[in-house]
Amino acid sequence: MTGTYTALGVEEYQASSALGLGERVARGELSPVQLAECALELAGRHEPRINAYAALMPERALADAAAREAEVREGRVRSRLHGVPIASKDNIYIEGEPLGKGSLTSPDTLATTSSPFAGRLLEAGAVIVGRTTTPEFGWKGTGISPRTGVSRNPWDPSKNTGGSSAGSGATVASGAVPLATGTDAGGSVRIPAAFCGVVGFKPTLGAIPVWPGTVNENLSHAGPLARTVADARAMFELSRGPDARDPQSSFSTPVPAEPGRRLRVAVVREPFGIAPSAEVGEVFDASLALLEAAGLADFVPFALPAELPRRIFEALWVTGRGIGFDALIREHGDVMDPGLARLGGPDGLASGYSLPDFLGALQERRGFNAAFFGLFDEVDLVLTPTMPITAFAAESEVPEGGEADAQLPWITWTPYTYPFNITGQPAVTIPSHLAAGRLPVGLQLVGPWAHDLRVLGFAELCEEALAPTNELRVAPAA
Repeated sequence: MTGTYTALGVEEYQASSALGLGERVARGELSPVQLAECALELAGRHEPRINAYAALMPERALADAAAREAEVREGRVRSRLHGVPIASKDNIYIEGEPLGKGSLTSPDTLATTSSPFAGRLLEAGAVIVGRTTTPEFGWKGTGISPRTGVSRNPWDPSKNTGGSSAGSGATVASGAVPLATGTDAGGSVRIPAAFCGVVGFKPTLGAIPVWPGTVNENLSHAGPLARTVADARAMFELSRGPDARDPQSSFSTPVPAEPGRRLRVAVVREPFGIAPSAEVGEVFDASLALLEAAGLADFVPFALPAELPRRIFEALWVTGRGIGFDALIREHGDVMDPGLARLGGPDGLASGYSLPDFLGALQERRGFNAAFFGLFDEVDLVLTPTMPITAFAAESEVPEGGEADAQLPWITWTPYTYPFNITGQPAVTIPSHLAAGRLPVGLQLVGPWAHDLRVLGFAELCEEALAPTNELRVAPAA
């Protein structure tokens, strides 16, 4: 390697996939330092408008990029993401960095080790340029936190990013980075991905280890937000695999891909009998027509085999968060998100649940899961809208007319995402088209347990079929 690199303009950088950048880094054409500088410059440029970062990490990012650049000159390329800038959600530990978790109660101490997700990506040579915003402890589906304020949608800053991987969705959509990490316990990767018009993948439960453990660890998944499905797959493949710190991770070895197999896809326009908004339904119908015309699979109308599991999810979420954060709420509830604070404490919502209530929810969960596991004896994948609505006001917890007084307001408008945290099945959202209001709409594909590669493989075919008419590339700069 000579150390003479091709100059890369901002527009070319934004139009490039993570894998495309990685290939050019590996060939010695692009400088990882230049890529990091480009990512940091774009992130800083967009930050006043969208508030996607809890903190940028310029010194560390440039030092890591210089080290990756030196390795390429020495003939060492760690992975397909070597030298590629990424962002990481601010609830995932990065050794040597503080962790805010969207909370004013978080100490400023530095992490002594990395979570498996971030650690494996760093080991693969990716360059983390910053930590992205999350609502307090990732507890809800919007991008509002006491620590960082309101994150905003790059397509329209008056609108919500969705959450809880709020900043990750926003920064990928803005074009600052092609990839970001997220976590998803009720839709927290897929909600912001759909609202912001990017790819968001929730793998099978445990496929990417989650550590430290969460108070809802039987719902929590880790997964990528990306510009393309291929980029999401690359991050998944580099991050997956068992880790002794997450016992669930030992049960999630992906089933090999099935090239050439024609799939039967269940089309569920109104999951659990809940219709999408008119504009989302219009985009879903138009997208389905394109997929059918492309002959990608046998698409069959279908009804889901169970009712919306709202009661199950509420019991698991309220008790998990309310009890898990009870001591913190009792001591610091006055500076915490009011919605989270009301779950714990002496009169918190969690106190309204008994042990039989909790065990009953676990039993109901088994029945719900059995129904969904059986569904995949009849079909290979399920296709739904990702969200029943497009992004709503950035400062609001629910869309206009929503159930603001519900125990968990955010699950009242996310009925298509959280059921698949209960089942633990892999689910991906891909950007479809802009709705009439010029806001993104996503399509969700769900597969059977451990068939992550089937889900991603078919999502890539759908992405290609939708590409000629898809306006969702990088969100407008202003």
